[in-house]
Amino acid sequence: MSTSTLPDDVDEIRREMARIRMEMHEDVRDVVATAEAVTDWHRYLTTFPWLSLGAAFAVGYFIVPRRKRAPVTREDLSEVREAVEEARQTVVKRAGKAAASVEPAARKGLIASAFAFAAPFAVRAAQGYALNFFENWLAQQQQMSAAAGPQHAPGVPPGAWGTAPPKSGGQGQGPRRGPGVS
Repeated sequence: MSTSTLPDDVDEIRREMARIRMEMHEDVRDVVATAEAVTDWHRYLTTFPWLSLGAAFAVGYFIVPRRKRAPVTREDLSEVREAVEEARQTVVKRAGKAAASVEPAARKGLIASAFAFAAPFAVRAAQGYALNFFENWLAQQQQMSAAAGPQHAPGVPPGAWGTAPPKSGGQGQGPRRGPGVS
């Protein structure tokens, strides 16, 4: 081997090692970025909101302990049977009383049903009449004010407000000016 090729080989090896170090640095940076993206739970919430909600529901369902049920004894069953029998007897007694008073209740029920059926129609007709009356009254008021000409505020001489009557104070309007205010 000659000495002239030896420095060229060393320089080439150094360049190759620098390139490998740079690639390793880029690869490690990519691995770190991927690991950060995988462990970022906010990304999963925004990317898969319904799946996240379902997972949270499932975790909560399995974390919360179940209620322990007490074993049912023969005494409990006998108490339930007694309560059911009392309720059945009460229902039978009330049914007998109701059957005796069916005739007057049927008349009252018929009248109440007819009233319940007709009441909405009567209310709607009254509303229509009132609306029609108000619209006619409003149209008459507008015709009377148009026929009377420009109105002036009481106690204010004509022309004090300019050519238009004063506006009520509200948003978007300038300051109110009265007579003598400039």
